[in-house]
Amino acid sequence: MDASVIIPAHRAEATLPETLRSVEAARAAFSGESEIVVVEDPDGHGPSWARNRGLDRARGEYVFFCDADDLARPDFLSRPVAALAESGADLCFFGYEGGPDFPAALDDGADAVRARYLPAFFGYSMDDVRRWNRGGELAARKQPGQVWRCAFRRSFLERHALRFDERMTFFEDAAFLSACAAFAEKAVSIPDRLYVYRPRPDGNLATGWRGERNWDYKFLALDFRRRLDERCGGSLWRYCEASCVFSALELLKARHRWREYIADGRVKEALAAFPLSVRHPLVAAAVAFLRLAARRGVVSA
Repeated sequence: MDASVIIPAHRAEATLPETLRSVEAARAAFSGESEIVVVEDPDGHGPSWARNRGLDRARGEYVFFCDADDLARPDFLSRPVAALAESGADLCFFGYEGGPDFPAALDDGADAVRARYLPAFFGYSMDDVRRWNRGGELAARKQPGQVWRCAFRRSFLERHALRFDERMTFFEDAAFLSACAAFAEKAVSIPDRLYVYRPRPDGNLATGWRGERNWDYKFLALDFRRRLDERCGGSLWRYCEASCVFSALELLKARHRWREYIADGRVKEALAAFPLSVRHPLVAAAVAFLRLAARRGVVSA
């Protein structure tokens, strides 16, 4: 089996048929053998759960993901598979309709892959903050973090036991891509727009910002980043250290579990190292307050 397309489906009866037709058209344009793996999730376990079950069932050497309300273009399979086969890369990134331009590139070597993609998906670094303090854009190096704009070599995923964190139901894509970027030895990108993303107002990303899910994500992301950093010998933390501070600021603004968050040792270190600037006086004042609270050992009741 050459390629597997994994589609998580939760209450997708209205949209899944059109999605499947588009994937079938991509299969027809693809010269290799392929399969569609639909994972029904009637109980709402979440996309991480469904995608992991799909990975367990997939037989193709190249793995693709597609959401049950989006569309694949005819070259969705053929172009990334050709790029992966020619380059020997572990990952192939590509564009999508309405998304940013994505130039062709080949990053050979773990350091090169990490340098390009960890700033894109893993979080904010202190260097990002320093650039912001000089008047630059904080998110200048960010990229869309959805897994459907990447093809994966399945043997690579299996070799490094790469799976979605099932506790995450929000930004789980970016976490998975971060883990892949941390272990990949080679990554290729092609400019082709091979996917049609159709966001819904009641979709997972749109609703994830609301209420408790967003606040829980701050703690889950901190734990995920710490565990991935430990797996990689402590070499990754610099790519996401400033994100601890921004999460603490969001929790403080919402008056939600911020004391608990800043009690974490890694967060305390990040607060102490965060570069302050007169360009952002409100941020500077809030960080100074959090530093003082962290030094005093303030914890949640």
